[in-house]
Amino acid sequence: MSLKDAFEALSNVPNISAKTDYDTPILGLIVNGQQASAKNLDASQILESGNAVLTILNQVPLSRMINGGNNNYVCAFVYASPESSNGIFEVLIVLMSGRDGDISIIYGGIDSDAKGALQNAPLYMEGARIRIHASLPNGDTYNIHVE
Repeated sequence: MSLKDAFEALSNVPNISAKTDYDTPILGLIVNGQQASAKNLDASQILESGNAVLTILNQVPLSRMINGGNNNYVCAFVYASPESSNGIFEVLIVLMSGRDGDISIIYGGIDSDAKGALQNAPLYMEGARIRIHASLPNGDTYNIHVE
């Protein structure tokens, strides 16, 4: 499954809403970004939606995952395409918090510096907290986290 197809499938998971007007850069890192999310899901909704998200992600080749972790309380997964088009790689970022009942999904494009920074970023996970802190060569940072 391609990253774009995965985003489209994830956007149709129960309780998740796509932001159709969200086609702008996200924090200057992701171009042509699209977002889908769910907030404040109750226990049954997070179980339903979380299982559906993981089922879809299991169809994305594992070789495309460049960073991530899951401890059944919180998870973050970062996928990127192996090849670029005009210097831009596809990226799919999925963040889920069972404690908060939140799911965030971002799809778009990144350059090779951003891909390298996300791939080499340290991942910290403890209990219901997770953080990926990427430092770009130009000094910018990009944080993916649930605190």
